[in-house]
Amino acid sequence: MSGKTLLIDEAEFIDFELFGILSSYSDAAQFVYHVNMNFGTEFVRSEDLDVLIENQISYYPVFEWEDLQTGLYYNIIKNASYTMNSPENSGSLSTLFDVSPVLISQFKEYNYLLKISGASADGFPLQENTFIQIVTKLDTSSVKTINRLIF
Repeated sequence: MSGKTLLIDEAEFIDFELFGILSSYSDAAQFVYHVNMNFGTEFVRSEDLDVLIENQISYYPVFEWEDLQTGLYYNIIKNASYTMNSPENSGSLSTLFDVSPVLISQFKEYNYLLKISGASADGFPLQENTFIQIVTKLDTSSVKTINRLIF
């Protein structure tokens, strides 16, 4: 019996808007705490996004919030990962220079990504302030690794 291959166009699953955020806070929990305090949001930690990059699993902290008034669903994802080092590599010299893999390398200048799913991003909840230097809408059609954000 021959097998069948189902080809899926990833563009069909990209039903979200994406924003890059540059913040002075490198700790994701601290960043989200300040977002919640300053913007009246209610982000909570969800399961980490685990991605296999260069034969190593990298984990990206994810926070989620559903705005019941607008029906929009928000995710804040840290663009830099943390990894679980394997014991055989822990003594090697190369681990001294480990650089955390970036989730979306085209936007490595942003330390957080904001993914908004739903009808429209009208009434965008985050703005530049003392701890958010830049908020930029990103073009998802040009991202080569956009499939990492389909969850």
